[in-house]
Amino acid sequence: MSHTDYSQIFLSRDMSQDRRIRELQENLDVAYSQMARDRSRVRSELSRVRGTLEQRLDRVSATLDAFIELSDVRATLAMFDNAAIARHRTLQMLNGTALPSLELEDVPGYWLVPAARGLHSLLGDDLPRARLHFDEAARVDPLRARGFAALTGALTRAEHARTLGENVSADLLPRLPDPDSEVTRCERALWILTADGSFGDDAREHLLLSTLRGWPGDGVRSPLVDGWFGSGTPANGRGGRPRGPRDSGALPLSTTAAPWRQAASDLAHLRERISGITDVRGEGATSETLGPDRASSDFLQDSLRLLVEEGSPEEAPLLADANRLRAVIENSGQDGTLPAWSDDVGTVASLLQQDLTREDAPPQRRTFSLVLVRSAVLDAAEALANRANEPCPETAILRVHGAAIQLTPSGANRQQVEDTRERLRQRAVPEGGPRRSFWGASAVTGVLLLLSVLTANGLLWVLTLAGAASAGYALFLSEREKADAEGVVRHQSRQLDQQVDTAVREWRRTRSETEEHAVAARHDLEAIRSLLAS
Repeated sequence: MSHTDYSQIFLSRDMSQDRRIRELQENLDVAYSQMARDRSRVRSELSRVRGTLEQRLDRVSATLDAFIELSDVRATLAMFDNAAIARHRTLQMLNGTALPSLELEDVPGYWLVPAARGLHSLLGDDLPRARLHFDEAARVDPLRARGFAALTGALTRAEHARTLGENVSADLLPRLPDPDSEVTRCERALWILTADGSFGDDAREHLLLSTLRGWPGDGVRSPLVDGWFGSGTPANGRGGRPRGPRDSGALPLSTTAAPWRQAASDLAHLRERISGITDVRGEGATSETLGPDRASSDFLQDSLRLLVEEGSPEEAPLLADANRLRAVIENSGQDGTLPAWSDDVGTVASLLQQDLTREDAPPQRRTFSLVLVRSAVLDAAEALANRANEPCPETAILRVHGAAIQLTPSGANRQQVEDTRERLRQRAVPEGGPRRSFWGASAVTGVLLLLSVLTANGLLWVLTLAGAASAGYALFLSEREKADAEGVVRHQSRQLDQQVDTAVREWRRTRSETEEHAVAARHDLEAIRSLLAS
């Protein structure tokens, strides 16, 4: 075997070893990368597990602490047995349990004991004795005792509500707060019962008139009811003329009667909503209609239960702590908030909107709310009417073939139409290529003809005939191009006339629609004014 053969064998072995080494190196790199990813994933998983375990331990620790603290609080609350018994008996009566007799020990400074006796007398239809007990409770805590009397009267019989709650409403809720102010649960309960007429017409009228006098005195306007006025009203809904559906001058023909139609439609829908509310006016209200509806009754019962469960002045902080700790335990160590008698339930504006837009709200409450927002509703109605009555311009612009043609109800501007037609003719003029070829071929043919006559050369005669044929073909092409251009002009001219006629008819229809919408809007506005004034 030659030296060259040995060299090739060793070279091939070296190359094979190098390839294996590279493959091993690549496999090691892949393994290292996979190990790095696995380590990162494991660290992330351990971190998540560690965090989850820490959170669970914190929750368990918080729950245990709450259990221990709750036990201490309950041990302290055991000192107030008589107050707890009074609450228990009161809740029994509120839940419908008939108690033949009510034996309660007096608790100094606690209004619920005489109030519970008043409730027992009220359930026994002994109204004079009930009033005596409620008056005794009011001397201890006027707010809670009188609120309790009003709520229990409303939830028992309508006659009791009018007797016990007529003066309570004026004293505890002389007027509604400003629209942006929060309303407490007590104020909302009295508001509901007064607006529904449960306390009588005098209490309802007093709250209504005092609020209507108080808001302007404080520089406050009636709140606007969102979603009542569609898209045609200004954002603030009050105090200004709305921006018109177009700028001054001629409108582009693409403009339709949609802005006027939208404003008139929104105004018509507003009229329907107001009419649906005011239709109940003048209808006789029976004792059933003066009682709270299902949703309001649930709210009043919850409010009354929270008032009773609030506790005496000494134990109220302890009961609040017990409720807080109970919420922590029920939420697995997380803080929770339980409802209370003194909680806010929303702003005046949001509650007014709720009363107006809820279809199942009692009619008396909806009319009460409508009177309170009457000025804002009237401002929005006038804004919509102004928008629908803005005059439609006399002219419009039709843009066709790069030209602007002015349109009026009597027709299009004829001079602009003719100018557009002339522009179409100029655009359709042939470029003249075949015509130039004809004149060139004619000149060459003439020269060849002269040379053929002078020289009598047969080739020149052949060339002359060929030139004459070329000139004739160029003339044919030129005439055909001219005829095609004239045809295009006639077609575009007919299209122009059709577009102008269609645009004029469309513009007349748009103007007619805007006038109809304006008439309908004026009629709806007068109807709304009449409904709001009744």
